Amino acid sequence: MNDKSTNNTVAKPSSAKTTARKVLGWLAGILLALIVIIVGCELAGWPFLRQPLQDFTSKTLKREVVIERPFHLQLLGGLRLQVGHLKISAPEEFKVPYLVDAHGLDLKLRYRDLFELKEGQAYRIKNIRAEQLDAYMKRDSKKHATWDFELDDSGPSRPFPFIEELSVSKGQATIDDAVTKATLTATFYTEEGAHLKTPESSVKVKGEFGKRPLQGELVTQGFLPVATQGKDSAPINSKGWLKYGAVNFKFDGAVYDLFGGQRVKGKLNVDGPSLADVGDLLDLAFPRTPPFRIAAGIEKNTNQWKVNVTDAKIGQSQLAGQFVYDYGDLKPKLTGDVKGPLLVLADLAPAFGAPVATDKGTSNKKPGKIFPDESLDFASYDRMNADIKIHFDAAELGSVFKERISPLDFQLTLQDRKLTVAKLYAGTEQGSLSGALLIDAPEASTEAESDNPPLPKWDIQLALKNIQLEKWLKVKPEDQPANKDKDKKQATKDAPAYITGQLNARAKLQGQGRSTAALLKSLNGQLALMVRDGEISHLVVEAAGLDIAQSVGLLLRGDHSIPMQCAAMGWHAKQGVLTPEAALIDTPVTTVYIHGNMDLGEEQFNLKLQANPKNFSPFTVRSPILVTGPFVDPAVSISPGPIAARVAGGVLLALVTPFAAILPFLDPGSSETQENNGCQATLKQLQQKK
Repeated sequence: MNDKSTNNTVAKPSSAKTTARKVLGWLAGILLALIVIIVGCELAGWPFLRQPLQDFTSKTLKREVVIERPFHLQLLGGLRLQVGHLKISAPEEFKVPYLVDAHGLDLKLRYRDLFELKEGQAYRIKNIRAEQLDAYMKRDSKKHATWDFELDDSGPSRPFPFIEELSVSKGQATIDDAVTKATLTATFYTEEGAHLKTPESSVKVKGEFGKRPLQGELVTQGFLPVATQGKDSAPINSKGWLKYGAVNFKFDGAVYDLFGGQRVKGKLNVDGPSLADVGDLLDLAFPRTPPFRIAAGIEKNTNQWKVNVTDAKIGQSQLAGQFVYDYGDLKPKLTGDVKGPLLVLADLAPAFGAPVATDKGTSNKKPGKIFPDESLDFASYDRMNADIKIHFDAAELGSVFKERISPLDFQLTLQDRKLTVAKLYAGTEQGSLSGALLIDAPEASTEAESDNPPLPKWDIQLALKNIQLEKWLKVKPEDQPANKDKDKKQATKDAPAYITGQLNARAKLQGQGRSTAALLKSLNGQLALMVRDGEISHLVVEAAGLDIAQSVGLLLRGDHSIPMQCAAMGWHAKQGVLTPEAALIDTPVTTVYIHGNMDLGEEQFNLKLQANPKNFSPFTVRSPILVTGPFVDPAVSISPGPIAARVAGGVLLALVTPFAAILPFLDPGSSETQENNGCQATLKQLQQKK
């Protein structure tokens, strides 16, 4: 019995060992089978995971995703995915073939980069390669885009992935943006990474932007440093050019942190037919100008552009300036200072609708008209706010003016669609020009007004004070082109000025309209001018094509001028028609009264100059002189019919009150001073006739 028990005791351990060996064998077999399967799947590239991965990606992105063979996935030593063809669809409403279409895609990741990834950090990708990469980037007018994904991600946003190596042999993106009205095709390639000593990337773009052709190229030392470096990383040298319509941009500098602060620093050269074209490209409110060229240093940080214009020529004007464009607020704002040696006034004319000098065979004026009727771009007023101080050492006014304005200062502001030229001051010969201009261009308040918004309202206030006419204007024959005839040249040299004296003038006008012509047609307000201590020459009469014997009653002898005791005119503007309330030229021998009107809208003269001699003269003619016809070609003639009698007393008396109002309007508070004694004497003479 003891032997039997002993045998049973020995048999049990032997059986347990056998069972354990069998279990271990089975486990080893299973493990070996798993290893064989895994190795087999690894060698085969896990082809059966293609469909699940495609379904999972489609569900996650909420887009149709197609992953086509050849498909090869490696899991040992890191993740590597090789796909023959990857296509991600775009939303059906956009009617484009896809969002992304990639061929020959190769993606590598390291496990440690995934395991060590912390919340909010950027994904780190070892390598991305693509033989061909195409994309359709489309956005509609409601700002819905093909690249918008409805991802359920409640975690913190991550920065742009850090990619160590990137290679795209042939890339293309089709861009169709209804917001910016852009239809572009971009082609690009890149071969970069730490394994290359001289990485290089290039992107070329061609198409239309805002109904103008656009093309350009940017070459940089790789896209990756630009996209993945942080704010403290070294800049990446970049060069590029862009042609927008007829505007040319050239950039040489550095870009970095493109998907962070998007910083840029470098030199920029721009030239083109008008600054307004640059404004259209950059969505800024720039005026229409003559051809220009600008050299500037630019620097961009998170919320601002800083621009240092070192040299600029706009038409014939020369200037420089420093600007800050802050786009961090709801509406961007441009601030700065402009300084320059010279402003040519004609260079401002295109901003008010005049033709640009380089426009050949085109005109924005009606035939036989002076003032342009082209609509100005008031819609651009909504693009930004602005506050710019402007100073020019001198301003060239044109061929009629002998002297330049020096200096010229004003402040230009744009706030909530209201453009203001304030603190205007211009020094002239022994005088000054000051004033302000306000243009209020309200936006449409209802959808019904969107196609026809309210008319812009204009408010103009200008004042000229103590300007010496003979020194400021070309008012002598010698000021005109030289005459080759020696005797005639000497005669004109000795001739007196057409008109001399100190000019004072003032205007307070309001109007509305989208063009200069429309504004003038709507003007309401007052305009007055006065010349004191002046003289007028008989050459003025000769220039009008009239015989001296048919003059306005000025008894002139030889080439001598005759003093003007008073020359003052007060005009009332109503719906663009200027009517003289009191307008006269008073000399020791004759007083000339001006009646009629000037129609600014129709650009027509309808004036009558009536003389009232103070003494009898055989050369005195009492028939009125008529100035009629269009501004571009007025006619000066003697009124037909018998010689008229003296001006009726009622007409003279009617001038007293409005004439008395001109003097304080021109120089408030000083109408009784010695400065105005000439016109005060004329006023007393009129009052004595009552």
